[in-house]
This record gives sequence, C-alpha cells and structure tokens, in this order.
Amino acid sequence: MKTIKENNDLIFSSKEKETSRVRMVVLCILLVIAAVMLIWPYVAGHETMESDEKEPGQMPVAMPAPTLAPESLSARQVREAAYEKDMAKLQALLQDETIKEETRQQASLQMTKMVEQHQMELGVEEALTNAGFAPCLVLMQNDALTVAVNASEVTAAQSAVILSICLAHTEVSAENIRIMPGGV
Repeated sequence: MKTIKENNDLIFSSKEKETSRVRMVVLCILLVIAAVMLIWPYVAGHETMESDEKEPGQMPVAMPAPTLAPESLSARQVREAAYEKDMAKLQALLQDETIKEETRQQASLQMTKMVEQHQMELGVEEALTNAGFAPCLVLMQNDALTVAVNASEVTAAQSAVILSICLAHTEVSAENIRIMPGGV
C-alpha cells in the first residue's frame, strides 16, 4: 500500500510543486502589501505632530503623513516612508536625555543596522537595474531577502543571475533569497 507522500509524488511533478510554492510566496507578500495599504491611512493620520506641541529647539518626532493616497503609493514609496518614520523615531530616542543610556545605545545600534540594511537594498537594486532587471524592488527582513522584478515569468537563467547578484552584494544565504515576478 502506498503512502500519501508517494501518491502526491505520483500526482505532482517537482516543477508543479515549485510553481505552487512560488505562488504561495507571492500570495503571502501580496497579502502583506494589501494589509499595509489598508492600515496606512489609520497609522499616518495618528502620527503627525502638531506645531504647537513642539518645544523650541526640539526636532519633530514623526514625519508628516504623505499627501498621496495610499492606493497611489508604490511599494518603494511605502518602504521609504516606513524607513524614514523608523529613523525619525530612533533619532528622537537618541536625542531624549531622559531615556536611559542603555536604551539610547540600543537605538543607536538599531539605527546603524537599519542604515546598513537600507544601503544594501539600494545597492542590490542598482546592481539588478544595471543587469537589466528594471524596475525592481529589494526588501530585507529577518535576515531574508525578497527581490521583486517586473516580469510575468523569470527563467532559470534570469533567476541564476538575480541570485548571483544578491549573493555577491549581501551576506544572505541562497535559501533565504526569494525572487518574485510580477508588477513592481
């Protein structure tokens, strides 16, 4: 008697399994982007700082909400807005002398890590653009790299080029690099 796994192996070829995995990854990322787009108006509306709340010589804690409607923001604009918001909050922590020194040191380390990650994302994007994969978007999260390219399909040769560029410009291991075809 055959096991369920053996039956599945007979039914689905490895190419179909890989296609199914890629579709699931794309679906998950699209769901995350949709969630961000739905939450954006609420978050952006509650984080602006009124000018009369600011003390003389004090930097504002949060950036003003973007003037574009969330539907018109590209994934790159969402990434950049989140980066700027996080950097502003960390900068405010660093400047607040009432915060413990240990917390300020952690904020400084986090800020350094964020700058390095952001520079890495931009560097990989530039290398991919130079290799002919424009437009593209690179996101680094939890030691994993997601590369979105503007193509309906990515061939094995294109995947190899993208993967080699990512490996050359980052310290992320190959199993933690995801390549997503589709609109950027």
